[in-house]
Amino acid sequence: MNTFFFFYPHCYLKSTDKEILVYDTLNKRYVYQKKYPLLQSEKKSIQRGYLTVSDKHNDFLNRCLINDLGYYLDFENVVPFMYNRNIEFVTSLDKERKSIGYNLQSYTNSLLRDVTILLNNGKKELTVEECLQMEYPIYNNASIDIDYLLKQLSSFQFLETIILSGELKKSLLCNALEYAQKHNVHVIYRILYDSVVNTTTFELLDKYSNLSIELLVDSLSEIAQIKTIIKDKICVKAIIKTVNDVEKFKGLEDILYLPVFSLKCVNTDVLMQMILSEEEILNSTKTIKDYLLSDYINPAIYGHLTIDYDGSVLCLGNRIASIYETDLASLVNHWIGEDGCIWYETRKKKDMCRDCALQSLCPPISIYEKMGIYKCPCEI
Repeated sequence: MNTFFFFYPHCYLKSTDKEILVYDTLNKRYVYQKKYPLLQSEKKSIQRGYLTVSDKHNDFLNRCLINDLGYYLDFENVVPFMYNRNIEFVTSLDKERKSIGYNLQSYTNSLLRDVTILLNNGKKELTVEECLQMEYPIYNNASIDIDYLLKQLSSFQFLETIILSGELKKSLLCNALEYAQKHNVHVIYRILYDSVVNTTTFELLDKYSNLSIELLVDSLSEIAQIKTIIKDKICVKAIIKTVNDVEKFKGLEDILYLPVFSLKCVNTDVLMQMILSEEEILNSTKTIKDYLLSDYINPAIYGHLTIDYDGSVLCLGNRIASIYETDLASLVNHWIGEDGCIWYETRKKKDMCRDCALQSLCPPISIYEKMGIYKCPCEI
């Protein structure tokens, strides 16, 4: 008689060289065991959703049973059907490359979903590091060839959102909105509150159904004045540099907070508020699909690129190439086939996260990590 312990299909399973996690994505129950290495054959069985009962695993499996994460099943000759719980890809870059020797642009073009275009910025006060965290242009008054930038996007038939970040003449903004409306693309206009020249920018919200505005405010902004312009399709995002800044914005409803740090003096009070405890990570609200995808891609940045005002194409602050050297479609086609493509930079590839079974529950790699502001979301 053989006995297996089968984990329920809605349970996310993760086994590393040192830890194991069984996580009920519906009811948030879990068994998380540190210092619990499995044999390679046991890891393979976990991938298929079961573990062979043995004295070694009795305590662990009984805890799983108590938490209603699965069930025991006895069998003699015929092994029960077991499916592969991992995501299976119908097609992929690797499969296409092995088949024909390279990746077709028709395929790689379908992967770009969101683009941020960095425009002008007349505010000298913002540092390069602060702009990088805000995905906002550094101080510049360069001539923006918005038509050329938009032409670069014409090959990407599945593009969903264009974020126009920074200052832009109203006529050029209207050109961009007309293009986006024609191609059924949503536009987010990201602008510093004190850079808005006049209220006619907000009047465009009524004219263009595909437009929304992301208004960046700081602790010096007049809250009472901001309240008078808030309406549908305007998102207020507050730049937070100290914990006291949060108090400043308590009068605003439905506000998002954007922590911004100076690398010369990182405010540890704000940073400590961002660091997650083990309990907070285990209280994740994501679906099992989200966890499985996090094993393969960085979901926060996958499908997203930034184009700087000088034509540089960036991803999480890393420069890839320039659209004045090669067209964007060719650039993307070449870049996503490289080992260093940030879209596929996951926690299991990061040295300090590789052995942690919570890696897929944890927030994905962010600009804060890339800049060295913190090591990972659970450690400064």
